[in-house]
Amino acid sequence: MGIVLKLKDITFLFGELIKARQTILLVYTGVMAYFITAFTKITVFNWLELLFLFLSLYFAISGTTVLNMYIDKDIDAIMERTKNRPLPSGKVSPLTVLITGIILTILGILLSSLTLNWLTTLIIFLGFFFDVVVYTVLLKRRTKFSIIFGGIAGGLPAWAGRIAILGNLDWIGFLLLIFVLAWIPVHILTIALIPKNYKGYKDAGVPMWPIVSSETQTMRVIAIGAFISSLALYEVARLLGAHAIIRIIWGLCCAIIIILVVKSLIKPSNKLTFIIFKIASLYMILGFFLVFLGVVFN
Repeated sequence: MGIVLKLKDITFLFGELIKARQTILLVYTGVMAYFITAFTKITVFNWLELLFLFLSLYFAISGTTVLNMYIDKDIDAIMERTKNRPLPSGKVSPLTVLITGIILTILGILLSSLTLNWLTTLIIFLGFFFDVVVYTVLLKRRTKFSIIFGGIAGGLPAWAGRIAILGNLDWIGFLLLIFVLAWIPVHILTIALIPKNYKGYKDAGVPMWPIVSSETQTMRVIAIGAFISSLALYEVARLLGAHAIIRIIWGLCCAIIIILVVKSLIKPSNKLTFIIFKIASLYMILGFFLVFLGVVFN
């Protein structure tokens, strides 16, 4: 019984370190991009390749997240939203986190290099590079525009999923990246607008958009992000010849979130901000799934 409980504790701690929901969401974008591409480009589905893609993305994204935890341990200890994470709360040692992050990242990139094409491996590596080196180390504590590079890192798994089949870059893969990249401000900046999080970023000296600019400008960025994100995925659906009904459904979904962010821009409220935050992840999940259905049933 004690061993079972200990394993549960370790599993929960590991899930906290890799931000399990965020990691699975990004892996999901890569897997769905693979499915979408497979149903439009190949006749025989390669399940083994998909498994290697899943594992490569999971390990690399998990490792990248753990390394970010290590680098940000000082500011995480200051912020109310993050002070109970494994490192600032003392649940695990910094050295353990650092070693875990390095091993997972190398494992993901190495597995990709051995089982997938070289361009997919490069894209996965760039996801790590943009997230850890460019976003977290170089820019996060210096400029509000760091979020753009964090968004690029978030969008690369989806592009990797498409490249795993194609073996080359194309416009649709780029649009998938743009969809996620533009979605990032909708998600992250909405969190930053919540009063307790706003205070946390300010106390930690992180120049998030609402801290160095204004709430109104931040909400405009959110609205622009929602619009670009919606447009990018709609264009993906159109270029892939997705069923017209699916495009209509996605158009309605886009209209709903755009209406919400515009309403928030006109008359901001904590309640509306929280609603947008809750919808944001579902928006990404649903978007990829609808495009997949659109190409399957076309």
